[in-house]
Amino acid sequence: MNNVKPKEPLANFTTTRKEEVMTVAARLFAAKGYHATTLDEIAEEIVVTKPALYYYVHNKEDILRTIINRMMEPMEEVNRLGQSTLPPKEKMRKIIQILVKFAAERKETTLIAFEQANILPKRSRDALQRRQKEVEKTVGQILKDGIKEGCFADIDTRMTCFAILAVANGLYRWYQPKGHLTPAKIADHFIMLLEHGYVKDG
Repeated sequence: MNNVKPKEPLANFTTTRKEEVMTVAARLFAAKGYHATTLDEIAEEIVVTKPALYYYVHNKEDILRTIINRMMEPMEEVNRLGQSTLPPKEKMRKIIQILVKFAAERKETTLIAFEQANILPKRSRDALQRRQKEVEKTVGQILKDGIKEGCFADIDTRMTCFAILAVANGLYRWYQPKGHLTPAKIADHFIMLLEHGYVKDG
């Protein structure tokens, strides 16, 4: 009897390939718009036939739905974190780490969320905007809690909220995956800079 277990690389390959489909589709959607992008172009970009593309996705709407869900992931994670019992300082650090990691690893998706949301159907666009407002509310509340508890300076919470989100979310504009800085190191630097500033004491 042959007791050799079947190999599993195919599953990993499939997962990686679907990730590539989503990355390429997001980039094309951002560049050309959702309606102007065809499945043929996506298939050509990743060097598969159109019939082979259907192994990974059902249709173009399926791709867009997945991309939209991915946009929501870090926002939902941030909002869940806001409801946790962690101290305000720890919450804020984790939020920065979450947003930086997402912006670095899914640049095209982040680009759509912040610059090309008009390509999305109105229902999805409205849902995305609601999530973004929820994130702003969560970060603002953490700042208020931190001020109340004495671990944050008495600052303008609205302006500080916008500054933190701009720094963390804006990474997709310049981050290079082949660079020497990892998302984790960048997040650590942002945290240090946001918490301590850049002027040397004395």
